[in-house]
Amino acid sequence: MSTVLILCIDLGTDMVPAISFAYENPELDIMDRVPRNSKRDHLVNSKLICFAYLQIGVIQASAGMYTYFLILNDYGIRPHTLWGLSILKNELPRATDIYNAANKDLVGPDAGGACAAYDPADTNKSCQYGHTRMLADPESAAQVTARKELTPLAWDKVRHARVDIRLYYAHQRDADRWTTCRWSHAEGSPFFYTASYSSEWHPVCYSTEALKFAQSGYLVSIVCVQWADLMICKTRNLSLSQQGMVNTFGNFGLFFETALVAFILYVPPLNVALGTRMIAFPHFAVPSFTFFTAIFFYDELRKIWLRNGMKREDGRLRLKGWIV
Repeated sequence: MSTVLILCIDLGTDMVPAISFAYENPELDIMDRVPRNSKRDHLVNSKLICFAYLQIGVIQASAGMYTYFLILNDYGIRPHTLWGLSILKNELPRATDIYNAANKDLVGPDAGGACAAYDPADTNKSCQYGHTRMLADPESAAQVTARKELTPLAWDKVRHARVDIRLYYAHQRDADRWTTCRWSHAEGSPFFYTASYSSEWHPVCYSTEALKFAQSGYLVSIVCVQWADLMICKTRNLSLSQQGMVNTFGNFGLFFETALVAFILYVPPLNVALGTRMIAFPHFAVPSFTFFTAIFFYDELRKIWLRNGMKREDGRLRLKGWIV
């Protein structure tokens, strides 16, 4: 995600849910616990770090990455196509160039067909996949050097949002590196599923705008797994069914972070200001909901094992066993 979207999480969606824990009811077994030893029982210890980063954190990161790659795939970019893509440099295709998967060979202007529309004064004399400004003999030492002087696609900006990336990367990516777009406006899909406000409603498929949609989906996936985080952090040992969802401020926190991320995504001026996009509804928390469920039930299972290790000694509950 971009720095701005990370700040949207840290300073936006995280704030109210975090504050809501101040209003959480005490756990039912709190008076049965042995007092905390301040010299031994630190607030941040190896157990907490392992749980936060190596257990729950891994599931959260998986939710974000799964959503990210799914959205890119739905807009025509396969996951294995991405590696090293942003550092590749080529000539920009003409606005009139149309991608043709059949023209996979690098050919000259005399080949006709999709490669016939050449400007005789153009110094680039080759065509591939319909890109009529492809460098002739692009692997030669002279052309490799020339390509280094070119400017790569601005994936983090909108100035190249109308460029068909299949044409731009025609020499480095074969036709099988791309896939069919999931939605088409011609098939009756909602308009914002297929086009982007920030690029003046240009199609999202096979464009740099697909990255912005994927980043926005990642943002929503983080909010989705934050729902589970808020629920599992209510108690240390007890099940959520025992603690209950009686914290009104916590319930408002769940609504607030969801409404805030929806506001950030679906208010068009904020698309320009924050770099968000109006993602399709099937991409809004739906891909990451499985990970939300996994976090919740994983922690419930962990707490069952934890409670099985709770033994009463001298009128106090003590935690024993490997899970502690």
